[in-house]
This record gives sequence, structure tokens and C-alpha cells, in this order.
Amino acid sequence: MTNLSERILLGLKIRQLRQEKNLSFADLSRQTGLSVSYLNEIEKGKKSPRPEKLRKLADTLEVSEEWLSGDDPGPHLAPVAALLRSNFLNELPLDMFGIDVSRVLDLLAGAPLQINAFVSTLVELAQNHALGEDNFYFSAMRAYQELNNNYFPELEDAARACRAEYDLHPTSTLDLSQLKRILINGYGIRIVADGLDSDPELATLRSVYAPREKTLYLNSRMSPEQTAFQISKEIGFHYLRLDPRPLASTPQSVNSFQQVLNNFKAGYFAVALMIEERSFLQRLEQAFSASSFSSGDLVHWIDEFGVSPDVLFQRFNVMTAHWGLDHVFYHRMAYRPEDDHYRLDKELHLHREDRRYAGRLDEQYCRRWLSSQLISQVVASPHAAPATGFMKATFHRTGETFLCLGMARSASFRPGEWTAVMIGVRVDKAARKYIHFVDDPAIPHMEINLTCERCDIQDCAERVSQPVVLENRKKRQAIRDRIRKITG
Repeated sequence: MTNLSERILLGLKIRQLRQEKNLSFADLSRQTGLSVSYLNEIEKGKKSPRPEKLRKLADTLEVSEEWLSGDDPGPHLAPVAALLRSNFLNELPLDMFGIDVSRVLDLLAGAPLQINAFVSTLVELAQNHALGEDNFYFSAMRAYQELNNNYFPELEDAARACRAEYDLHPTSTLDLSQLKRILINGYGIRIVADGLDSDPELATLRSVYAPREKTLYLNSRMSPEQTAFQISKEIGFHYLRLDPRPLASTPQSVNSFQQVLNNFKAGYFAVALMIEERSFLQRLEQAFSASSFSSGDLVHWIDEFGVSPDVLFQRFNVMTAHWGLDHVFYHRMAYRPEDDHYRLDKELHLHREDRRYAGRLDEQYCRRWLSSQLISQVVASPHAAPATGFMKATFHRTGETFLCLGMARSASFRPGEWTAVMIGVRVDKAARKYIHFVDDPAIPHMEINLTCERCDIQDCAERVSQPVVLENRKKRQAIRDRIRKITG
């Protein structure tokens, strides 16, 4: 028995039976002749007993060897066994958060039946609503980014080392030809610029890497900035020697958390390679120390660095590392006129407390948000010119204010769609220390909420849906109040 899940289940069974018989480790040690430390290791799932020792344990605990070593958990351990069979706990990066998987299962095994029933319900809901392992992996990855303030010095160092290894200027902008040379000459990768164009089933993908052929197939509909990022990311996979890895730009299946983590590392490396950390930080310090700042400069920065808005806004992560700003969020919004629905593509809140400002699925995102307004400007523009802007957004319920900076443009890779990226920094003492224009009266100030369905702002001209969530909540409260009054 070498499988971790099998060892853990065996250990939990022995623990449960030992406690049911009111046996201490010392008692069980005397009756079986096995040392206390060895029994402790077995119960923690760290060791697997040999057949003769398993027989002694089964005899002492008055069960069969077959049941003790089998996969039948019994009713009390059924929810734990379900988690083990799902493989979620084995694949999630619990060690990154300082958590021992055996301790988690140990807590669950010792919990009341009501807690185990709750865990079982969560597993069932996940299965019924198709919340597969990849959802858990991506959620864990997002939490890992948040716990590290989305800043990873080892990847920053790797990007600088890569520049030095290929005799590139430590801070200058890298053009597409330089990036191609690294991939071709450094790793022997063949690049096919229009490699996905003839296959309609792959039209939504930006790249596919074929390891046997050592070939990177690209979609020619990408902008030069998007192409540069895909090549930089492929460099990251090879320079960092990341395996396992997804072979498509958008992973079609997720087999492990390590695959999700490696995909993130390659993307982070690409951003750090394209926009060197120290030079960009100096640029921010110079621009943000002024009493005013033109958001239109963002377009010049994009042209200067040769990157997409997504890459530029991801690079604002240097603020969190060097300025100590932890109340920061980032989101990317997409919009299609035919359905008139703003959809959050990506969202990251560096402070756990700010998760209360996270978007809600299938609800109408507040049209007062800067990102929504910027998309409206681009859609209305006759030439679909990029739109940039600032806004101070005060949340209606909490009164907290965030300085928001955003940019919107037509999606070059997805015709008929518009996207906006935005960062928000909470206006506090730490922000004012580095962002001197935060109180510039020229910056628009707006009271906002998350979604129309949860908003009680009166006479809102931007409202596109009734506050049904709040109305249902009020109805339930009225029922509770009435029952309380009747029952005294």
C-alpha cells in the first residue's frame, strides 16, 4: 500500500477504531507489539504497515484485514473518502500554505457528523454543478497570488538573468525580432506565424505548442503586442524548464495544480521580461509624484514598451511590492453590444477583506464603474480609439474610496468585442505617500455599487436591472419579523 490516499484512509480507520475502544497509543502499542512512534506514523498516513503488522492491528481492533486495508470507509469516514477519491486535496498546493493534508483529513475525521455531512454536501454540489478540479486549482492559484501580493522576486530575477544571458540591454524595450531570436536560437523552436489560421476549430486560440515538432503555432489575427507576449511566455516555459504545462494558450483541460502554477509562472515571467521591473518602477515614481497625471500617457507607454493593455496593467504589481500598497484590485471587463452585458473576464483582490467588492456571476455589473464608462466611450467613438481615464469610486455601503485607473479598446483578437482593464488603489495614507495626484479635483468622483441587483441607490440613471436581491432579502426579513411578533 503505497498510494497516499490509501495510507491516509487506513490511518483514519485505525484512529477511529482505537478511539472507539478508548485505547491510547500506549495501550495499542502493548497489545500489538508496535512502537508508539510507528503507530503514530501509520495514523498520519506517513507509513504503511507490512502484512504481519497489519494482521496484528486488525486482530487487536477486531476487524478483518481486508476491511482495514480496503477502500470501504464506513459511514463515518465516507465524506473524507469522497474527498480522497476526488483527488482535490492531493492536487491542491496545501504545502504552499503550510498545511499538511493529513492534518486536514484528521480534523475532518474527528469532526461531528454534522460537519462531515456539510463536507459531503459541498462535494455533491461541486459534482452536480460541474465545479471540477480546474475550478479549485484556479481558485487556489488566485489565493496564492493574493497571499504574495502578486509579486514573485524569483521570477523577476529569472527575467533579468534571461536578458543578461542573451546579451540584451537590462532595461530597454524588447522588440518582436529579439524575442523570436531567443526562442529560435536559444531553444531551437520553429515559429509558424499563421499556423492556426487554416483550422476553424482553433480560431479562438492564440497559440499551440507541439513539443515533438518543437514548433509554436500562432494565430495571425493577434496584434504584434499579443504575439510578443505569446512568444515571451513560450520563452518562459523553456527558460524556467516548466513541466507539466498547457500546450494551448487557453488550457483546454487541467490535470493538476502544478500545471496551473507553471502556466502562471510563464505568464508572469513574460511580463517581467517585456517590462523590466526597476525601470518601470522609476517611471511610475516619476509620473505619480506629480500633482496631476494624464491618463492618456498610458497609450504612449503601451507603444513605448510594445505591450498590450493587459500586460501594462499587470505590471502595476510593482506598486504592491515596493510601495506597500496591499488594498489593490485588478479586473478585466469584456462587452458585446448584441447582448449589452458587461462580463468580468479576470479579477484579483490583493487584500482578502476587499473580496466583498468582487463581481457576481450573472448579474448586471454597475454601469458607473470606470471600466464600463470607458468601454462606452470606445463603442461610441467613430474610429474606436482607445479610451483612458481616472475615477475615484466610493462604495455605497462601506464608504471606502478607491482611485481607479483604466483603459478600454476594441478587442483585436475577438472582433465585435470591447475590453477594459482597470486597477483600483484604496485612498489612504499609504496611497497618498506615493500617488500625489490622488486628490486632484479634476478626477471625477462617483458613488458606486457592485451590481444593480444588489444596489439600493435611489434614482440611478445608469440602472439596467431592478434590485431583486435586496427586495428578496427585505421580504425574508419581513417574514421573520412577522413570525417573531406572532410567537412572542
